[in-house]
Amino acid sequence: MFFWLSSFGIIAVFFVALIYAFYGSLLFLVLSFFEKKIPCKYSKILWIVRAATVLSMDFLRTKGVFAFSYGIIGYSQWKNPVLLSFSSFFGVWGVSFFILLVNSAFASAFSSGGFSENYRSAFKKILFCLSFYLSLSLYYFFSVFSEKSDSYDELPVLLIQNSSCATSNSISDYERDLLTLIDLTEQGLKEFPDVELVVWPETAVVPDILYNLENKSDFRRHKLSETAVDFFRQQNSAFLIGNNHRDSSGVHNSAVYFPKESEEISVYDKNFLVPFTEYWPSFLNFKFLDSLKNYLNCEFFAPGSIINIFEIKNHSFASPICFEDSFSPLLRKMKKSGCDFFVNISDDAWAKSSAEKNMHLSMSVFRAAELASPFLRSTIDGRTCAIDSHGKILAQIQEEKDGWLYFKLKLSERKNTPYAFWGDFFVIVILFFMLILLLILSAGFVKVKCYGRR
Repeated sequence: MFFWLSSFGIIAVFFVALIYAFYGSLLFLVLSFFEKKIPCKYSKILWIVRAATVLSMDFLRTKGVFAFSYGIIGYSQWKNPVLLSFSSFFGVWGVSFFILLVNSAFASAFSSGGFSENYRSAFKKILFCLSFYLSLSLYYFFSVFSEKSDSYDELPVLLIQNSSCATSNSISDYERDLLTLIDLTEQGLKEFPDVELVVWPETAVVPDILYNLENKSDFRRHKLSETAVDFFRQQNSAFLIGNNHRDSSGVHNSAVYFPKESEEISVYDKNFLVPFTEYWPSFLNFKFLDSLKNYLNCEFFAPGSIINIFEIKNHSFASPICFEDSFSPLLRKMKKSGCDFFVNISDDAWAKSSAEKNMHLSMSVFRAAELASPFLRSTIDGRTCAIDSHGKILAQIQEEKDGWLYFKLKLSERKNTPYAFWGDFFVIVILFFMLILLLILSAGFVKVKCYGRR
């Protein structure tokens, strides 16, 4: 992970290393505390306490100003349909907890490099985990085979993937990118004229189209915006594009929606911005850090404050931008606002790493399964694909290549999942009990009468 983060920027490596160092140290201290303070007669719960402690630290790491959702162990199971179906109950946290329990069960079977005297107890734990997984498998196969083939609508979509110059400040690069996007779109529409929705990736067009359309002070930017909008209006399809958008609060990283046969344009401004790349934390506004801000040479955006849901053919969709799909609460909020499917627009070209692109894709897969909602992805040099409501990738195009993906999205009646209803309640309850246990043991309400390895 630190390898591809270095492509993002050395400052990112530094802060992510600090985040992991902090939570790793805290995890070590808390685990050591529990190992010493939990009495022998309760030692049978240690394997659960260990798993719950690691889970709690992972959860806390995804909160706050420096929230970082990459590296959660549950995402390693993004190709496992059984555990993906389980995520519809407790999200990725339920999957993480199960994986941690399995690891903790095996760890408890070994002591000093060999099988411990408590191998029978460890075997029971492993058997419990295996039985639970078999139960999940039965549930998965039963739900798949019993699923009704409800009537559904088909929405033909065209997802564009290109190599862009989003980090460039050259209007010539922007003009070339626009011509490439138009050419790719025309290729797809020529072969599939029934397309209802065309999607361009994050910051596919950098200059603010809506602003420059009205403001003619910069002729080339105005002409570029005019060319883009004229192209959209000439097609028999709706367009969702990644674009910078400005209003009274500043410049935003946005998804701009041009509906078919309508002059009304809708905008969603990215709510969750990337620290030190898209925004500078206000509590770090010190003079001595100005040189660092200049060194980063990033365009800082203003965060969006509302969730905008787009409409197409009697259906609704939301468009989380880039790493916003790593935040389950945001997408759950979008789901509750009435969206039937998600369209993620991303720029993964900066990473130059297949590992990062798969990690990002795994998050979209989990969001689809957690919320039982189809997921579309249009990326700059990433994983452009279509994912069904079970988290299964149905279609995908090759990375590191300009191209387009035509797909008929099947939309049935909106479904809700237990996770969509109660969200992160499961992991919050675990965190709460871990804090209570920590307080009880710290206060000395329980006396320790045995020491050493257990």
